[in-house]
Amino acid sequence: MVHYPDWLGRDLLAGSLPWIEAVSGSLPAFLDRYALDESHWIGLYAEPGQCATLLLRWDAPAECRGPALSTGAVLAIRFESLERCDVRLRDRDIVSAVSGATNRAADCHRTQLTDRQGGEATLVHSPPIRVLCLSASREPLPLLVPAGMV
Repeated sequence: MVHYPDWLGRDLLAGSLPWIEAVSGSLPAFLDRYALDESHWIGLYAEPGQCATLLLRWDAPAECRGPALSTGAVLAIRFESLERCDVRLRDRDIVSAVSGATNRAADCHRTQLTDRQGGEATLVHSPPIRVLCLSASREPLPLLVPAGMV
């Protein structure tokens, strides 16, 4: 069973995650640098309007780990405009993640997460995202990102 810190749900609902520490960019640029393989689905929190936050338990690479990280980090991906989502996961263990422009237009991205049982979560969203990596003690962890992310 995948556990997450007690503060996560409370801070998410209260709108008090430290988004000031987040990195802005696009999900394809983030996935060019980091893999979400071996991450664990925590949930997708949709807010009124089109904003949504995807939460994953993430095995952060060594370059992101500091003394505050002894177990998996929480990765929060904030979509400013989530047009559509279809979540048909069969397992919490994510084995692949791909993201890119849809055939319709470059101003709309499709992100697909696949679990180890063959289930999928498909998110159609605007390209801009914010990514926040937090330790179990809520400490922001640095993300080294490609120039295309900022």
